[in-house]
Amino acid sequence: MKKIAIKIINKLVKNGYKAYFAGGYVRDMLMGKVSKDIDIITSAKPDEIERLFSKTIPVGKDFGVIIVVSGGHNFEVATFRKESCYNDKRRPGKVSFTDAQTDASRRDFTVNAVFYDPLKNKIIDFVGGVDDIKKRTIRFIGNPIERIKEDPLRLIRAIRFKSTLNFQYDKNTFNAIRQCSDQIKNVSAERVRDELNKILTSSKRHTALIELSESNLLSYIIPEIEDLKGVPQPVSYHKEGDVFTHTYLALKSLPDNSDLRLCWATLLHDIGKPPTLIRKKGKIIFHDHAQKSAEMSDEIFNRLKFTKTDKDAVVFLVKNHMKMAQLSEMRPGKKLALLTHPLVDDLVKLVEADQKGKIPPELDFIENIKNEIKNAKNIKSKIDSKKNKIINGDILIKLGFQEGPLIKNILDDVSDKIAENKIKSQSEAIAYIKSKYNENK
Repeated sequence: MKKIAIKIINKLVKNGYKAYFAGGYVRDMLMGKVSKDIDIITSAKPDEIERLFSKTIPVGKDFGVIIVVSGGHNFEVATFRKESCYNDKRRPGKVSFTDAQTDASRRDFTVNAVFYDPLKNKIIDFVGGVDDIKKRTIRFIGNPIERIKEDPLRLIRAIRFKSTLNFQYDKNTFNAIRQCSDQIKNVSAERVRDELNKILTSSKRHTALIELSESNLLSYIIPEIEDLKGVPQPVSYHKEGDVFTHTYLALKSLPDNSDLRLCWATLLHDIGKPPTLIRKKGKIIFHDHAQKSAEMSDEIFNRLKFTKTDKDAVVFLVKNHMKMAQLSEMRPGKKLALLTHPLVDDLVKLVEADQKGKIPPELDFIENIKNEIKNAKNIKSKIDSKKNKIINGDILIKLGFQEGPLIKNILDDVSDKIAENKIKSQSEAIAYIKSKYNENK
C-alpha cells in the first residue's frame, strides 16, 4: 500500500505539485508503529487531481478532498487548505486553498500535523509535532479554545489520542477541555458514538473512562455512568468501593481485542444500580438492577443512534449478566435456551469481567459455566433433531391451531418438556398439547 501511495506522490511532484504524507500515518511512523491508512496532502487543486488520475471519487471536493483509487486501495488526497466559519460546529463554512504551513496550522493536535516527504525521506514540521511525539504529549495547535470551537468533537478526540497512544496532556490542553466540555452538546450523536466506539475497543478504555469523567464530558455524553460515583455496594461482595470503581475495574479486566458490544455491555452492566438502590435493615440491595440496566442501555443506544442489531445484543448481555449465577434455579428448558444462545460466549466474558471488577472476585464458577455450555450445546443438537421428528408447526396446524404466536409458544413449551425428558415421542407430545391447549384453538 505504501508503494502505491508513493507512486501517487511521485506523479503529483512530476507534474509540478508539492505532495506529502500527513496525519496519523506520519505520527505512527515516527513512533515506530505500523499504520494502515495513508493520507496525502498536495498543492494540486481538486480539479487538477481529477485530471491527473484516471479513477477518482469526489467525496469532499468542495472541501478540497478527492479519493484516488489505485491498486485496489482508496487514498484520500487533500489540497492544502485553510478553513473558517464553522457554522455547524463540524464543517467549515469557507475553505480556501493555501500552502502546507497554513494547512498544518488549521489541524487539531500537533502530533497529527507532521508531514513526510517519502521521495526525499524528509519530515516537515511547522507546529512542533515531532517534539511533542518525543515527549508523548497531546497539545492543541495554537489557541486550544479556538480549535475546540471549530469542532467540539476534538474534546473527545483529545481523550482518545491521549489514552490510546498512552500520552500525557499539555496543561493548557486539558484545562481547555474542562472549560469547554459543555460544547460537546453541539456534536451529533453519531459522531460522539463513533469516537466512543474507538475508545472502548482500545486497550486503555478504562483510563479513558477516568479522563471522560474528570474532563466533565461524561456528564454530558452518558450521565448514567457519572451517576455511578458514590453509589455504595455491599462490602462483603464489593470491597473495591462504589459502582463507578467496579465498572472501571471490569473494563480494565477485558482483553485488549474484546468485541465492541462486549465492551459496551461491560460499561453499562450496572447503570441500573443507582435507581434500584434500597437500604433495608442495614443492608444494601439492588432490586432487579440487571433488568433496569438493560432498559437504560436501550435508551442510551437509541440516543447514540446505534443499529438495532448492536442495541439488541448489548441489551441481551446486560439483562442476563446475573443469570449465570442462577442456573441451578432455572427450569431445564429456560436454562438450555440461555446456555445455547448465540451470544452466550460474550455473556460468559461479561460475567468474568464483572467478577474481575470485584474485590474479592469469585471465578471458580466460570469454568463450571463453560463446561455447562458445552454440554448444553450437545443436548440442544440432539433435542433439535428429536424435536423435528416429534413436533413442528405443520403438525400443529393439522391439529387445528392457527398460525401465530400461539404456535411458537406451544413449540417452545414442548421443547422444554423434551429437554426435561417428560416428552419422548410424537404421540406423547400431541396428547400433552391437546390436554393443555385445545381450548385455545
